[in-house]
Amino acid sequence: CQADGTGACVGKAVRDEIHEADTGEDGIANDIHKMCPLAGSGLRNYFQGVMKWFGRRIGFHKMLSLWPQDIASEGWSDDYTTVNYLVFARIMLGLYWTRDKSWVNIPTAMATDKEEDLIRVENVRAPHEDIDGSPNFFWMESLVPSFFLKYAYMPAVTCLYSTLRRMSTHNNELNGTFEDALDDPFINTWEVVMNNTKYKKKVDWVMAFYDNAHSMDGQPLWPKQMTQFSLYFKKDEWEDRLEYAIAFHLIGAHRVEAGSWEFGNLPGIESVTLPFRVALNLFSTFEVRLHMGRYGTDLYFNEDGLPVLIKTPDGEIVLRGDKSWQYWKFVWRSTFITVITLVDHLHFAHFRTANLLSRAVREALDPDFPLRRLASIFTFGSIFVNLQAMHTLAGPNHLLHRATPFKEFTKLSSVVPSGDSGIIADITDLPAIKALMVDEEWEKLHPKLKEAPFFADGRLLVGALRKLMDSIFAVSWEGTMCSANGTYSPNMKRMRTVIFNESREAHYALTPEAYEWLSAKVETCSTGNGKRVMADRLVAYFFIVTGWHRHVGFVGDYYADPELATMSWKDGEKFGRPRQHIITTIINVFTSTHQPLLKEDYTHLFDGMKPDLGKEYKSAWKMFLKDLDEIEAEINRRNMKREILNINMNPLILESSISK
Repeated sequence: CQADGTGACVGKAVRDEIHEADTGEDGIANDIHKMCPLAGSGLRNYFQGVMKWFGRRIGFHKMLSLWPQDIASEGWSDDYTTVNYLVFARIMLGLYWTRDKSWVNIPTAMATDKEEDLIRVENVRAPHEDIDGSPNFFWMESLVPSFFLKYAYMPAVTCLYSTLRRMSTHNNELNGTFEDALDDPFINTWEVVMNNTKYKKKVDWVMAFYDNAHSMDGQPLWPKQMTQFSLYFKKDEWEDRLEYAIAFHLIGAHRVEAGSWEFGNLPGIESVTLPFRVALNLFSTFEVRLHMGRYGTDLYFNEDGLPVLIKTPDGEIVLRGDKSWQYWKFVWRSTFITVITLVDHLHFAHFRTANLLSRAVREALDPDFPLRRLASIFTFGSIFVNLQAMHTLAGPNHLLHRATPFKEFTKLSSVVPSGDSGIIADITDLPAIKALMVDEEWEKLHPKLKEAPFFADGRLLVGALRKLMDSIFAVSWEGTMCSANGTYSPNMKRMRTVIFNESREAHYALTPEAYEWLSAKVETCSTGNGKRVMADRLVAYFFIVTGWHRHVGFVGDYYADPELATMSWKDGEKFGRPRQHIITTIINVFTSTHQPLLKEDYTHLFDGMKPDLGKEYKSAWKMFLKDLDEIEAEINRRNMKREILNINMNPLILESSISK
């Protein structure tokens, strides 16, 4: 029973009623009540009080250099924002130490697929723990008794998320309503927060929160700058070359469409035909909260890659030079970077790829099976980071929900992944990935896009991964993956089944070819195209968790300045508000930690495999490392000649898995 404030004891029936009101159809809330022993107890209010008290000691935090010296929290922040910044962005990441190959464990057991071992948001499900080592994130875990990590870690983490999620809601409950604070001229405005401070620019105020923020091994929490976007800001407006850089040289190249779009009856020019576009008006159908600006805009480019025309969510045509040109470019940039973050990064890379692959190899493959050992490199840390993402990025009332404008936030985890929505294709069917993997598709690519670093450098990485898989399959297919009798080995049968079931469970799109192969309609492996389908999917999986993840996940340069891009804005304003933008920065630094590099020597994983293919796998990996060295040198040569530097596919910084 629990105290109801009157000194009486609330019985089980009333507790069940409170639980239902607090959770409803919310899978995360149900998981919190299952995993956190305090969730249904009056003690939860006590811990919220402690957190609030801790967050409000700003003077103390300034003494410890955990808060900018000349910035107050009053007038813009709430308890949720302040505490999340202190707990996640400063304390937890301040204790983090860069991980390397030594953190990648040799598998010793198989995972289960029991429903009670999973956390759910709509159609997306993720494991609570990683059978290959969980949590395996902080260096000081080695000092903690294994008993605590096994039995107390998950309840403790869940209770922390429970406490944070309830903060700054109208009723202090999991499904309470939080306040965006957009309609009060004295709260959450730039005039209020920058008054009587040394900061003249919004970007300087934002970056003050990270100027002295480092991990325990001295790495800056804010990722090192790759592109100096401030060079494009002149005479109080953004040059059109900014959108050109974003779309054709940097994070947006994979979403540029080449074609022919004609517009007639335009003022001054009558008609124009444009060869490129990035279309985002699909996302204007997502309903937003009160006062928030709506996502969308289709931006059209000329043959030089410069933006010349915008089609707004309401169908209005805005031309370069129009009075509202700068506003709609801001809407496009903010929509673009956040759609890439939400769709291409979170749902496609983290959930559609890393989560599914990690679950499949752990549930289906024996710990000493050769492919399980190889996949350990590319799935390291994914289960742990996706558990955090389920709470903070996919679940309601947490970081991504509060930073973005979406009203029905949880439903995004149903709409976005679903193959029916057309938002996310199968991993080998996404046009940008098909162009990297299929020669015929590469030849169809527009010459200007072939020059984009994503495509030009990404093709090098895909080529190296394909060569690696060719070497692996040359020694693994016959007798290991494909049995002597011409049927799939038990390990491969299980893996096909798990991938198929989990893809259907999440309503993911599958190509007809993949559907036929994964659904086990094809029993023989000695004939047909099963070998090619399997190899292609593994190449796609491994590229997505390495090069693609870096390409769509490096957003620090964009979100540093709330006038360049942000996750939400008040309708009509071309900047993000302080509260929402600081929450955006917390998301950025938590996804910017340093992880094991792809080019490290992981050959220790290939000892003790059954069958013993250690010699062959080690040789294949060492050859892969040589290929990565050549790719690194080639990208360095290319960057010497490029007008806009891009290192996102460079093995110098490329990580081996989605572990952040």
